[in-house]
Amino acid sequence: MSDLHPDEYESDLLRDGQGFIEDFDTWSALLALEAVLDEALTEPEIASGLRREGLRAEDARTAVLGDVTALARIRMERERADVVVERPRRLPFRRVTVREVGWLLVTCALLVGYLRILQLTWSSMPLPFQLVGVLGLGGVLGLGGVIGMAVLVIGRRIPGLFVTEGWQRTEEWAHPEMVGLGDRWEFALREIVLPALRDHLRDHRRIRSGLELVFEEPDASAELEAGLVRTAAVKRLRRIVDRADSVAVALAGHRGTGKTTSIRSLEQGLLSRSDRAAPLVVVASAPAAYEARDFVLHLHALLCKAVLAKISKGSRTVSGRLRRRRMLGRSFRKALAFLVFWGVAASTVWLLWGGTPWQDLWTLALDVVNGRVTPQQVWTGQSTAKLVALGVVSLFLLRSVFGVVAAGVAVARLLIARRRDIRLAGFRRLTEQQLDRIRFLQTYTTGWSGKLSMPLKGEAGRTWSTQRAEQQLTHPEVVDKFREFAEEAARRLDVERVAGRVVIAIDELDKIGEPDKAHQFINDVKGVFDVPGCLFFVSVSDDAVLGFEQRGLGVRDAFDSAFSEMVRLEPFTLDESRLWIALRLRGISEQFCYLAHCLSGGLPRDLKRCATEMVDLANEVYQPSLEVVARSLVTGELAGKARAFIATAATLDRSPELVALTTELLGIPGTEEPAALAAIAERLVADGDTGAAAISDLRWHSGCFVLFCATVLEVFDDTLTGDRLTPRLHRLAVVRQRMAMHPKQAWDDLVKFRGEAPSQPSYR
Repeated sequence: MSDLHPDEYESDLLRDGQGFIEDFDTWSALLALEAVLDEALTEPEIASGLRREGLRAEDARTAVLGDVTALARIRMERERADVVVERPRRLPFRRVTVREVGWLLVTCALLVGYLRILQLTWSSMPLPFQLVGVLGLGGVLGLGGVIGMAVLVIGRRIPGLFVTEGWQRTEEWAHPEMVGLGDRWEFALREIVLPALRDHLRDHRRIRSGLELVFEEPDASAELEAGLVRTAAVKRLRRIVDRADSVAVALAGHRGTGKTTSIRSLEQGLLSRSDRAAPLVVVASAPAAYEARDFVLHLHALLCKAVLAKISKGSRTVSGRLRRRRMLGRSFRKALAFLVFWGVAASTVWLLWGGTPWQDLWTLALDVVNGRVTPQQVWTGQSTAKLVALGVVSLFLLRSVFGVVAAGVAVARLLIARRRDIRLAGFRRLTEQQLDRIRFLQTYTTGWSGKLSMPLKGEAGRTWSTQRAEQQLTHPEVVDKFREFAEEAARRLDVERVAGRVVIAIDELDKIGEPDKAHQFINDVKGVFDVPGCLFFVSVSDDAVLGFEQRGLGVRDAFDSAFSEMVRLEPFTLDESRLWIALRLRGISEQFCYLAHCLSGGLPRDLKRCATEMVDLANEVYQPSLEVVARSLVTGELAGKARAFIATAATLDRSPELVALTTELLGIPGTEEPAALAAIAERLVADGDTGAAAISDLRWHSGCFVLFCATVLEVFDDTLTGDRLTPRLHRLAVVRQRMAMHPKQAWDDLVKFRGEAPSQPSYR
């Protein structure tokens, strides 16, 4: 591993004259990629990742520079940055900025001033003072004196005045116009280079092999980034969030594949670009029993609450009294600092000038303004002490001018912020009115009364009043109100840069058991879709995927007409499961990653359960072996499934076949040996094709699961070395996935898997 700092890399790009001449576009794109890469390698996340995995920074740098995709994206960002770099005839000189010119002038002025003061006072100084003056000019080895300090300031503030062919790498750097990224630099860093480096770290992470459960505590700083594995579905979701302005997307997949995790990731900003403001995310759970009008009102209320929370977070919510106290405190501190600075400056001038300095300075200023004294005469006609005093006065006046300018800028920024707060306050009142209208049925009362006095104490009067109660809005009116407010919220939040866009997610729709009810629900609420500036994500069942994929074949349903895109989340592959485990339990061996993948079938929810159980077991047993961990996990799975099988059998009609099946099921929890479990599985499916259909299905489901557990125990023992960890083990995860829907097919695949292993018996 190398701890080489990015500034010490030996780059050949700036010295590559042939590449510069022959293919300037590729040369400049590589130069831009290299410049961003140098900054990315200094990120704490990347630096710590390289050290943790024992990787060389030079290798990571070479890999990213050779990534064709990253280079192509850098070219696209250079075009979007609207920075045009014409092909010059030779390497251009570096153009310094205004700030750098200012530092150069100040440094030169100080150096010239020191030389001038030394020249004026040289004849009157004794020999020791002359030696001190010379040493102060050059210093020891030129590092401590005025010249050395000037060179140091110029080197730090103006790092390389020009780029020429043949410079050493320690002094080379690319001018921003040569890089050509402009305002797209941060986007290229966060969205192109850093992901490429993370992929390099994950692809070349240290693979550990061992039969003992040992791992490190997860890195809390990397937990957010590790929360979402970059599967194909996740990448597609991110592309949808980036490009779409108004779209309804259906998230489909088996339960446990991460639909809810994907929706929650929207709230955390993991699916948003780093160069955009975080979206305003509203998550609602689909109810099992509902009224369409009530659910739209519920969405409206959730959106109002989210908008109020976002505005309060992004605006100045401090009360008027507290704001005035803070402003008074800041003003007092600034005034006190000014008085201290003025006192120090006045004391210094009084000590250096002597006599009546302020009257003399005022007279001297009037003489200069009226032209009676020239600046040259002021410079040559004053003593060294008075020249220093004039410098202190100039510094004080310059500091005062800068203070006035800074105060003006602060006041302007305050006024701009106040205008923004006023606009947001108006939108906040509108949101509160919308929320009150949803919560309460409002009643309005108006009226008048009169009284007329007559002689002999007679009186006549009349009272008239009317009362109006607001009528409840109908479902179409509720939908229209929601669409109007959602569009206005998306526009206002985007204009004020409070949120990037509005994302509304409806979760758990797949838990509505009957497809007809789910279709009816979508038909009732799809009127709120297709709002400008709003994205809608809905988690749906696998039946919806079939209906959506049948579009264009003469078959249309509610899902086809409601959604513009369908994204299916699949179970993890073997590599994705290994990555998921490795990111959370750093240092864990591959045997335990394979075990968790096979037991979970690649379902993220079950994979998390396996990882949690392994952590709990490691807290109870010191470095448990692979066989101990596998037996503990399988025993827990068998106990839970056996209870479910027995409970299902209790709901069936009593018969001799059911009694025999129940007897076999009751023997599962106390059995731990693989051979005994395999024998129970054989007896369970022996009569699986005879008898009632319900009993037959229960036999196949239970027998297949028991044989699966026996196979896992036989494979994951303390003899499983690293050379036996092959992609073939992924077939156990596929069996686990098929078990619920196709137990007979899963049984056949499992028997075939066991037959290919010489040490395991073959069944049927």
